[in-house]
Amino acid sequence: MAENQPTNEPSKPRWPLILGALVGGFLLIAAGLALGWYLFYRPIVNVAVQLPAPPPPPAPPGPDAAQVKAMEEQIEKQKAANKQIEDQIALLKERLRADVCTIKDPLGKDPAGKAPPGSTPAPPGALPERKSEAVPGGGPAPRAAVVPTAAPASAAKAGKMTAGDLAAALEQATVLVVSERGDSGAGFFVAPNLVITNRHVIGRTVPGGEALVLSKHLKTGYLGRVVATSQPGQATQADFAVIQVDVPPGTARPLPIAAEPSALSEVVAAGYPAIAIAQDRNLRRLAAGDLKASPQVVLTKGTVSAVQNKERNAPIILHSADISAGNSGGPLVDACGRAVGINTFIATNQQATKANYALGGSWLAAFLRAASKPVDWRADACI
Repeated sequence: MAENQPTNEPSKPRWPLILGALVGGFLLIAAGLALGWYLFYRPIVNVAVQLPAPPPPPAPPGPDAAQVKAMEEQIEKQKAANKQIEDQIALLKERLRADVCTIKDPLGKDPAGKAPPGSTPAPPGALPERKSEAVPGGGPAPRAAVVPTAAPASAAKAGKMTAGDLAAALEQATVLVVSERGDSGAGFFVAPNLVITNRHVIGRTVPGGEALVLSKHLKTGYLGRVVATSQPGQATQADFAVIQVDVPPGTARPLPIAAEPSALSEVVAAGYPAIAIAQDRNLRRLAAGDLKASPQVVLTKGTVSAVQNKERNAPIILHSADISAGNSGGPLVDACGRAVGINTFIATNQQATKANYALGGSWLAAFLRAASKPVDWRADACI
């Protein structure tokens, strides 16, 4: 029974454990604070590491010596070809430069620099006067108002053409004329096998001589024969030449001829002005001998300023349709597509003022009749 009684041993104190826990907690807090202070206030050091430079790209392969040589040879050949074309164009420009005469030099100058035989320069600033003009056959040219012909019975008035139809008609009728001696200018069909141009366009070629006729519409050149010319003279004298050229039937579109229109009437000039066709690439091909390459006919529009010398049987039309070297021999047409004149010369003065002149349609018709050539005369009004 004695082992069941409680013992009276004293209990151990617990404060050392509490104190140790407090000390340990304090040390942990102090260590955390110290670590935080260090992390917050420690100096930051940036260390830049320089990477090595990338290797340079490989050098491109050098040009092939054979290819370089071939290219240089090709460039030299092209330069030589360009020089040849430039020389040919320059020669053609020289030929075209004298196509439209001036009042001081109406027929141009020959290669020797001499005036054509029989020509008399007009006094400066004035047109030379004349009373009549002889035509082949010895008789005087009939007055413009009494050209012996009649209008077709079926039509008393001609209708105006649209711009497109008029341009097409002029492209099919107008041609580039080059003489045996290299003189050149424009011309136009007045019959299926007859081309009219200025006499100074064919230079000194006499009847029986040859002239080349070509156009974009004809698609190639045709060799024609001069069959009639007027006598050489001053700008206000007859300056006509007729070339017979056999082209395929239906190819040419002859222009009818009508009297000079009244002042302020609309007119169109067609031809091959050198300053314009110089930009046409076909001119280079033509200069190289390709007769299938012809420059495009150039059209300019204007109005009639006056019809002069009509009372002297030699009507000339002063108009504003721009013409220059290369227009000589080309047609001046009215709004109905009828040739009312043939562009022949320009007059200039020291103030660079230019006047454009065409020999009148009635004068042209009189010359053709005197030369026994057919004339499609239209006396009806153009409305």
